[in-house]
Amino acid sequence: MVQKRDLSAEKIIRTTMTLISEQGPDAATFSNIATALSCKTQALYFYFKNRNDLLTAVSHEFFREINNTVQESCVGLHGREAVIALATAMRDFGLASVPLAVTVMRVSGISNDQLAASETKHLSQMLQTFIADFIDDDDPVKRLSLSRGVRALVVGEIVSESVGWFRNPVIHHDDSFLDNLNRLLAD
Repeated sequence: MVQKRDLSAEKIIRTTMTLISEQGPDAATFSNIATALSCKTQALYFYFKNRNDLLTAVSHEFFREINNTVQESCVGLHGREAVIALATAMRDFGLASVPLAVTVMRVSGISNDQLAASETKHLSQMLQTFIADFIDDDDPVKRLSLSRGVRALVVGEIVSESVGWFRNPVIHHDDSFLDNLNRLLAD
C-alpha cells in the first residue's frame, strides 16, 4: 500500500490521465485511481476535493502539454504554414488519446477556470499571431472567423473520430483534415 508521503497531485493526475486514455472517462473514479495507485480512496481527498476538481487538474495538465507540443511544432514557422502546423499538432495530440481529449472538453466549469483560460488563451494568441501574418489587420472579422474555423475543425475532427464518423475508405481522415484546413486558409 502506497503511503501518503509517496502520493502527490502530479502522480494522481498522471494516473488519472492514463486510466482515461486506456479505459475511458468512466474509469476516472476515486476508487479506480486509488486501486491503480495502491492507496486508500480517502488519501486522494487530501489532494482533490472531488472528481471534478481532479478532472480540472487533469485539464490543466492536458492544456499545458498541448501548448508545449504546439510550440515545438511551430518553431521557426510563420503564416499559413504555421497555422497548418499548429492545427495538425493540436489534432494529433487530441487523437493520441481521444478519450482524454473528449473528457477535457466535457469538464464542468473548465470554461470559467483561470488556469485553463490562460493556457487556451496562449494557444489562441499563437493562432492569431500566425493568422496576422497573412490576413490584414484591418479585417478583424476575417481573422476571428478564420481562428474559429481552425479551432472548430480541430475539435470537430477529434469528436468525430471519437464516435467513428470519419472511417471511410474514400478518403483517409488525415487527407480530409488537410484538405479542409487548406480550403479554410485559401484566400
